[in-house]
Amino acid sequence: MNTPLLINGMQGLGDNIYQRAFIRHLPGCWLATAWPEIYEGLDVHFVRSGTRLRTQRKNEMRSRVRYEAPPVDARTLRIGYGASLLAQGSIADAMRKQFGVTNPVFDLPDFGSLPVRTSRPVALIRPVTARREWLNQARNPDPVYIAQAARILRRHFYVVSVADLADGEEWLVGDPPEADLNLHSGELSVTQLLALADKAAVVVGGVGWIVPAAVSYGTPLYVVQGGCGAHNAPHIITDPRMNLRRVGWARPDNYCMCGQMAHACSKRITQFDEKFTRWLHENVL
Repeated sequence: MNTPLLINGMQGLGDNIYQRAFIRHLPGCWLATAWPEIYEGLDVHFVRSGTRLRTQRKNEMRSRVRYEAPPVDARTLRIGYGASLLAQGSIADAMRKQFGVTNPVFDLPDFGSLPVRTSRPVALIRPVTARREWLNQARNPDPVYIAQAARILRRHFYVVSVADLADGEEWLVGDPPEADLNLHSGELSVTQLLALADKAAVVVGGVGWIVPAAVSYGTPLYVVQGGCGAHNAPHIITDPRMNLRRVGWARPDNYCMCGQMAHACSKRITQFDEKFTRWLHENVL
């Protein structure tokens, strides 16, 4: 009889989307996660993570998924990555080594229809925010470019801007981008959020959960990059097994490959409007 496997996974929403691609190959495992909904359709037992992270804890507390206690004799596998692993390869490469799985399959469940009412095609946009728990100012794009993208998108789409802001915990950087609907207080559940990423005509924002989510659903995605490239460059956050055909990248002119969260990376992108408009017409419109 095989020894039960308990996986102490990562707690970020995006990291759990990456993890799904590997955990699908480990049926019957036990997984400590605050995002059990991500694993719908897989043979997984869920264990409470006990995380103190704000958004993660909120989802874990309101989740309807059944949590269980792991077997006392379970073998524990800890998943994580840092600067040393990312210096050797991508996020997916780090997970390959830890999971012992070489052929990840990047997908996500179908969580139903759009959670917003409109007769127009929807564009999902992520405003630039800063979070006290993980204050990575270097990674963020310049909010000016997100604002420019939003103005262009509103000519063709119903723009929905989503975030989970809270005083002193997470806040907007710069002015909020123009949108037809702002959902900035965590109004959407994780299943509604992913349904929005799935059914949207296009997704635009900085590096974060939208990258693995949109790629897994095949939704056209435009990533506006900031800095801290050692942890956030395209070759770090994607994988050759992903379908990247309709993914566009707005890269700063002097893209900074540092690994410092507080570094003053240069984020200037010349002719951003022209580049984004060209990508939009070639891939979405």
